[in-house]
Amino acid sequence: MIINNMATKELDIHANKFLNLNKKNVTFRKLAFQLLFGGHIQDSDLIYHNIPQEKENKYLHRFIIFLSLVIQVLLNHISKPLSILGRFLEAVLNPFKVTSGIHPDNVDRKSARYFSFLGHLDTRVELDGTIEHGDGRYYPALTMMASKLAYENQNVIRSVVADHWKMEFMGFYNFYNEFQEIMATQAFIFQEKGPENDTIIVSFRGTSPFVAHDWSTDFDISWSKFKGVGKTHMGFMTALGLKKYRNNNDPAGDYYGYWPKEVEQDPKFPLAYYTIREMLREIIKTNKKARFIVTGHSLGAALAILFPAILAMHDEEKLLDRLEGVYTYGQPRVGDEKFGKFVMKKLREHDIKYYRIVYANDVVPKVPFDNSFTMFKHFGTGMHFDSLYYGKIVQEEITALKRKQAARNVLEKWLWVLRDIAGFIANFILARLNAVFEVIRGFIIPYTAGRDFKEGWPLTVVRLTGILLPGVAEHGPQDYVNATRLASKDLFPLYTSLMSDQ
Repeated sequence: MIINNMATKELDIHANKFLNLNKKNVTFRKLAFQLLFGGHIQDSDLIYHNIPQEKENKYLHRFIIFLSLVIQVLLNHISKPLSILGRFLEAVLNPFKVTSGIHPDNVDRKSARYFSFLGHLDTRVELDGTIEHGDGRYYPALTMMASKLAYENQNVIRSVVADHWKMEFMGFYNFYNEFQEIMATQAFIFQEKGPENDTIIVSFRGTSPFVAHDWSTDFDISWSKFKGVGKTHMGFMTALGLKKYRNNNDPAGDYYGYWPKEVEQDPKFPLAYYTIREMLREIIKTNKKARFIVTGHSLGAALAILFPAILAMHDEEKLLDRLEGVYTYGQPRVGDEKFGKFVMKKLREHDIKYYRIVYANDVVPKVPFDNSFTMFKHFGTGMHFDSLYYGKIVQEEITALKRKQAARNVLEKWLWVLRDIAGFIANFILARLNAVFEVIRGFIIPYTAGRDFKEGWPLTVVRLTGILLPGVAEHGPQDYVNATRLASKDLFPLYTSLMSDQ
């Protein structure tokens, strides 16, 4: 289904190169004979692209496409049982709303007392009263709590913002994805009034653990390349509101996206970027004190950093001047090196602070993989916390570029392979030892950090599963909340000063 929004031509941003995986046409035979062992990949109906065929015919690239499609198809097949499992677990964890036995259909999922599975892993709703304005941890701690809260339903969010945080709830939104043809993106907006500035915070919902299409977006390696901007992850772009393009009814529009400067939206199918942008435009017109922040965890983190990128592509100077900061937690890679340079240049021009925070072995910041095919990489300076919640400032290693250079020398190429094997073995062992430590730490931390850090049995169970899947267990919001609260007071101001010097 395509929503025919009328668009202006000024600053319409079209992808000049793109690669889009078509999971709807996947069969075992096509995967085997069109991707892995077939002829030219452009003959396959599993992939739509307009890039040189010699690049896509490399076997490694074919295998990466194959792997991405297999994961997406598997996720599609388990989407219903995964959803049922999530609803059942939440019914068990929300017993006060069960009316006639523990069954998913007997639970009022819209209640202000109904919390998601993630909400039961970390039950904190109050802000840390020891962290006040002027403390470098204040906005990191506030935005992480907002990122965690984004996983809840509208009534829970309204109640927490208004009753617990004593701030103004401005709205909860459910946005349309033209490519997935579902309402797939959620965000909420609230306001903190201050004597000097009023701070508007936009919080995007991240990857829900029992929503298969969220995980499918994370593992989709489809991308679009915009002239003068670089290559970006298409799944994240479509979640933000990338539009299908139609030129004389060209069927390529099902795969080819663009960002028109202005659109006339169908109110039944609002798009995230355009709706939020219009709301912020109206706010800054009427409130000279207004500044805004965007934040998110996981998929929400990707949307948070892409939002100002699209503002920059559309030359939204007034909005960029009012953007105070971008705070992301467990953010996946969203683009290539060129895209990163474009975004960082615009952030510096408008003095926008960008905090990219990663906890321990969290797997999501490692996807999409940084390889010579996607060339996706993190940009800017990151902040990494270990399992003791000790934070350090790190610069992302440009591994894909080093691999490309090493390929010219056979000896160096094999040294890279040996290094990867040794690193994989070491990480496999250390990550599981760290997961064991996290289980033990859960019983100790209430006595060392305070009762607010006490962990319930659902989180303990998840941490135990982390011994098998450490990167997945460490992606949860709870450790990011702990990190922002227990960080050194000097860490975030130091990070800000280093960003200003870049």
